[in-house]
Amino acid sequence: MTKFSQYQDHKLVFQYDVKILSEIVDLLKSINYSKIQCIPPRHSFLAIAKEHENICNLIFKKKHLLFYYSLFPKFYQIFLNQKLRSCFDLCFLNKYISKSELLNIFSQELVNKALSNNILLEKNDKFKFTISFIPYDNYIFLREPYEVYEAFNIDPEKTGHPEYDNRVWMGADSIIFARFLEKYLSNKFYKRAIEIGSGTGILTIVSSKFAEVFEAIDYNKRAIQYTKLNIAVNKIKNIKTTYSNMFEKVEGKFDLMLAAPWFIDLEKGGLEEVPDIMDGLENYLNNDGLCLMTLNSYIKNGKDPVVDYLKSFARLKNYDLDLHTIGYNIETFRLNDWKKHGVEYCVGYFAIIRKNGSGLLQRHEASIFRKVRDFTFINLYRFFNNF
Repeated sequence: MTKFSQYQDHKLVFQYDVKILSEIVDLLKSINYSKIQCIPPRHSFLAIAKEHENICNLIFKKKHLLFYYSLFPKFYQIFLNQKLRSCFDLCFLNKYISKSELLNIFSQELVNKALSNNILLEKNDKFKFTISFIPYDNYIFLREPYEVYEAFNIDPEKTGHPEYDNRVWMGADSIIFARFLEKYLSNKFYKRAIEIGSGTGILTIVSSKFAEVFEAIDYNKRAIQYTKLNIAVNKIKNIKTTYSNMFEKVEGKFDLMLAAPWFIDLEKGGLEEVPDIMDGLENYLNNDGLCLMTLNSYIKNGKDPVVDYLKSFARLKNYDLDLHTIGYNIETFRLNDWKKHGVEYCVGYFAIIRKNGSGLLQRHEASIFRKVRDFTFINLYRFFNNF
């Protein structure tokens, strides 16, 4: 069997067999595993502000809800057949299922292969995957097990820094940016493209059809491994991956650049990696090139640090920037940090950046419906948590 480690430039943290993973992914595609992407898995009473979207999605199936909340998440699973309900537990939630359920999905031969490669674990005659399978449109992406994300504590000193923390993020923000990229890049094509900080590789992979050659770099070795795995199981041919700290090992200029930088450090307001990326545009983005970025800005005393920084940058460099507001949010998992740093709420943006402009930044507001919905959720949460 071909071990994935043969394709690596660096020592693997894990050694999954690409052929076995590809067999699993191909089988999941054949049984319409993609249907589970319309199911919200998490419970929250505050989901009342968004429940109508979950219900509408049962009919129109326009949204990817695998990272969203519901008042009654179990209700949506009744619209899956038994095999897909088992897949939902096994492949997405990484729960143990019985042997009979497992063999209703996979052959004994494939089960044995997965067990031998530690893709599948057995305990008391029950089985679970050591990796999570995330459907998105016609793709299936591999990421860390579900429980890793449930316990994803944010520590600016550790999170995202490979010396301390090798976890690789893929969540709702990844899906939202992927959707934006597919819509914005439709009917466009670029000769040479790159993603700065590829993570699991989802953004590079969904955008690869819009470029002749795509490069993906990351300074987390585990992230590069996940990118390579996802390229392999989704059978993408035009992507090159490189371990690189920012632009350290990048050569030449690009027509398209993507970035989804970390926004963890509340003192920096979401700007810890953004200045380095923006400075790199001068040397690595062609004059008629385009940079697309997703950003989070932490609002303190009514001030928006991302907008303030980008306004100054645009004027200094004569770049043109369009900031499209995605929505408003509150990070419910670290309220104490928010209180400590005086953060009121955060704003998500898509940034469209062009060189050789007139130094203007235009901010486009979210719809009034989205704004009312988001602040309803924020204020309800603040009220119930005395924040």
